[in-house]
Amino acid sequence: MRRRIVTSTALIALASVIVLGVPLGLVEAARVRSDETARLEREADAVAGAIDDRLEAHQPLSAASLEHFVRPGHRIVIVTQGGRRLTLGSSFSGEAERASAGSGQRAEVVAEAPASDVGDRVRRAWLLIAALAVGGVAAAVALALVQARRLARPLESLAVSSTRLGEGDFSARAGRFSIPEVDSLAHALDATAERIALLVAREREFSANASHQLRTPLTALRLRLEELQLQAAPGDEHDEVTAALGEVDRLERTIADLLAYAREARAGEAVDLDLADLTRRHTAAWSVLYRSEGRVLAVDAGARVVVHASPGAIGQVLDVLLDNALRHGAGRAHVAVRDDGRRATLAVEDEGPGVGEELARTLFERGASSAEGSGIGLHLAKVLAVAEGGQLRLARAAPPRFELVLPHGGAAPGP
Repeated sequence: MRRRIVTSTALIALASVIVLGVPLGLVEAARVRSDETARLEREADAVAGAIDDRLEAHQPLSAASLEHFVRPGHRIVIVTQGGRRLTLGSSFSGEAERASAGSGQRAEVVAEAPASDVGDRVRRAWLLIAALAVGGVAAAVALALVQARRLARPLESLAVSSTRLGEGDFSARAGRFSIPEVDSLAHALDATAERIALLVAREREFSANASHQLRTPLTALRLRLEELQLQAAPGDEHDEVTAALGEVDRLERTIADLLAYAREARAGEAVDLDLADLTRRHTAAWSVLYRSEGRVLAVDAGARVVVHASPGAIGQVLDVLLDNALRHGAGRAHVAVRDDGRRATLAVEDEGPGVGEELARTLFERGASSAEGSGIGLHLAKVLAVAEGGQLRLARAAPPRFELVLPHGGAAPGP
């Protein structure tokens, strides 16, 4: 795309230069020749006037008395009424530009200049036009490079965000680029990522809840079957109870597999990641939004803190917390990463009024929010944190402080 924009702009600029520059060069060449002819005519008129003055005063004509009227490099040829020929100025060979004038004393004056002088001036004019043309094309190419970069970078960013979203990183955000059409596309992509993340979180939550809810009645059923097995006499009845216990075992293994899948399912593949580096990258994008609202986003994430988790899931949780602080908080926001040797903590706080006591008890439940919120973001962040083996909590209600706690190695939580 960048190459096409630069190439097309350069061709348009070159075409404009040709259309405007060639006629300009022809006009300038004609002007130079006309100017040279007018100059020679003035020179001849000046000499003719001097001749008239001297002849009327009965003074002799001499080269010395008329030499100062001749421009350097020019030549004046005077032919008097008596046929006398007088040559003034420089001598040169080759073609010459000429202009003549007559005097009142019937003397003919011809002013001459080398034709090469006019050619040199015409060539200089063409060179100046060519230099301006090259400069114009170069300026057009430079502006095209800037414009191509401005247009290509948003599309490249959208492509990267789409790739991350396809790989399961639902925290991918396209950003904003001050181009209405591209910003509209980025907004649609961000909204799609949020909807997909919510659907996936609901699916995982359902799997985990269903697995946990089924375990309790299965345990009670097993106890009853084992009691029947002890009371049943050997034979068909005993065999049926034993077979039923086998089915219960199989169902428990299936549920255990589903629960393990729900625990291990993440918004992308779990890897050893530097939590501090991930925090710096995400807050760099959010800092622009905070500045546009006249607020400051401070980051304290210098030391390397390694956890085993999905970058997409952790990034999604951090985005939710930063968005929550931007929408509902106030003043200076602060993000910090800490490591006490046993677990890593990612804290987000601001100077807002905080969370009321009643809302604090249900803050992470679906639909729990203030009048300005949807009640989905913090619930989704909580689900993702648990799926990564961590914990998301409200460490302080006012001013609000949220903490994402991740154990080293990304161990999954117990049932």
